[in-house]
Amino acid sequence: MKATIVIIVALTLITGLLTGYYVLVGRGDANPRIPVITASLYAELFKEAGVGAGVPVAITAMGSVEAARQVLLNPGYYGIYASIDPYILTSILYPSHDASWYIAIAGDEIVIAYSPKLPEPLMGEVKNLTAEEAAALKTGNYQLAVNITVKFLNLMSSNYTISLARRYGAYVIGASNPNTDPEGYRALMVLQLAGIASGIGVGYYVNLFNELNRTGEVYEVLAGSELLGPLQLGKVLFDIAIYKSSAEVANLPYFPLLPMINLGDPSYSNLYSEASVTIIVNGKPLVIRGAPIQLAVTIPNQYRYKDEAVKLILFLISHRGRELMRGLGITPIKPAIIYGNLTQVPTQLRLLVNSSEVVYNG
Repeated sequence: MKATIVIIVALTLITGLLTGYYVLVGRGDANPRIPVITASLYAELFKEAGVGAGVPVAITAMGSVEAARQVLLNPGYYGIYASIDPYILTSILYPSHDASWYIAIAGDEIVIAYSPKLPEPLMGEVKNLTAEEAAALKTGNYQLAVNITVKFLNLMSSNYTISLARRYGAYVIGASNPNTDPEGYRALMVLQLAGIASGIGVGYYVNLFNELNRTGEVYEVLAGSELLGPLQLGKVLFDIAIYKSSAEVANLPYFPLLPMINLGDPSYSNLYSEASVTIIVNGKPLVIRGAPIQLAVTIPNQYRYKDEAVKLILFLISHRGRELMRGLGITPIKPAIIYGNLTQVPTQLRLLVNSSEVVYNG
């Protein structure tokens, strides 16, 4: 019997490693009741939320696009699906009837992280531009901020930086694959928006990025969380698009971006939509347009233990849950916003609609 248990545990861990980062949290449950599949950089949030809500969770973390594919491949298994881009949820899980609603619980924004081990004097130049950008944003001088952003992007892709990276055996830029992780296509959107804001042209910085990729200066990963280690060690000099919350939790220095570029301000939704990237999902092209970043959470339709999954969501939108998010550098949305088919939303959540905690937005 003991040998059988050991084999089962080993197989479970191997499966987790093959499909993504796997964490078990709970009170000794050998078979956790709430399997959570989430965008990689929010694994810690759901781990802590499971503890705070007093419910055991099993967390699989990977890029949101690949996570949606896993939900399709394993109908009825996952109790919570969390995507850092609601469009992935609505374009992949809605048509297959694996989901019909979601609740937006948090927002975030894109920044450009850089390694704390940048070679000198590059570090001095990067720090100076970062300080100038922060000051310009603080005073609302967006034209100056645009000019500084142009200088930063030009420095990042310059021959000087490329030669330094090669000398130190590092990659200039790290980015995740657009076909598996929203950070990947958001990197391209940020570059497009920087081109629009500066008047240089929507494709200018994307072309620079593509050239760096062609010459082997870009380190590509499946999920953004895989770049944290290489950045800390100086193996990658810049992460071209990382969520601000992730950079702060990882204690990585970063260059802030203007609200018309960082995908973090809903008032710029129309401008964000001018950026678009085509990814491949299940062999078919899917056009994704820029939109404000939201952390979207749903309970897949075929999951049996919905009451337990609801407990986790209720904790996340509670005062304690919002404090947990703030502690992790995540900006909670209050009231949280439910989208989709309201009749399919679990009763405990539906009863909160139009309260101070939850609103419905169709």
